[in-house]
Amino acid sequence: MIPKKFLNDNIKSIKGRIYTRSPNSKSVYGEKIMRFNGGSYRMWDPKRSKLSAAIYNGFSGTPILEDSTVLYLGASFGTTVSHISDIIPDGQIFPVEFSPEPFSGLLKLAEERSNIYPILENARNPERYSFFLERDPEIIYQDISQRDQLGILFNNLDEFPQWQYTIFVLKATSIDSSIKSQEVLDQILLKIKGRKTITVISVTDISNFHRGHYLILMENRS
Repeated sequence: MIPKKFLNDNIKSIKGRIYTRSPNSKSVYGEKIMRFNGGSYRMWDPKRSKLSAAIYNGFSGTPILEDSTVLYLGASFGTTVSHISDIIPDGQIFPVEFSPEPFSGLLKLAEERSNIYPILENARNPERYSFFLERDPEIIYQDISQRDQLGILFNNLDEFPQWQYTIFVLKATSIDSSIKSQEVLDQILLKIKGRKTITVISVTDISNFHRGHYLILMENRS
């Protein structure tokens, strides 16, 4: 069930599927394109995007607005980046990716969209790319499958202290595959709550689409 309060002019539920309004009628990763109310909409595949999977599973607390500035860590080839780009037509998204091959895909995507500004850098070193942003991002989104993924997130939260919300995609098996994913989640939540200025708003289990994954929404209370 897709939460109604999540939907707006840029995100639609059409025949039980999520679509985002695209500035053009081009497919990015082979997704279906549909014409609706005079606009082009791209189907947001939950098997290809963890944020889409979370929405299908009831996540409705996304703070991403039409004019948001988003720092995206672990952008890969830009599947989810492209849909966030659709959602923020008056905003900016700065996708950070370290691997050259997927970064070339981000560059191609940026050539077709005016609100994407790719950064070729390691997300572990936010001081190396902070100058690309004129101001701290309202939203920090991270999807990095590394053992130190929480440390990477904390480094970026410290570098951009005026962030408002963080969407953290936790891949539990990348941290410890010897215990249950729920146990890893519990450990991670304890570490997050140890930071007094961070409030965990919601945790969405998306393991039915992406095994061992959770999407954690946090707010800056400092």
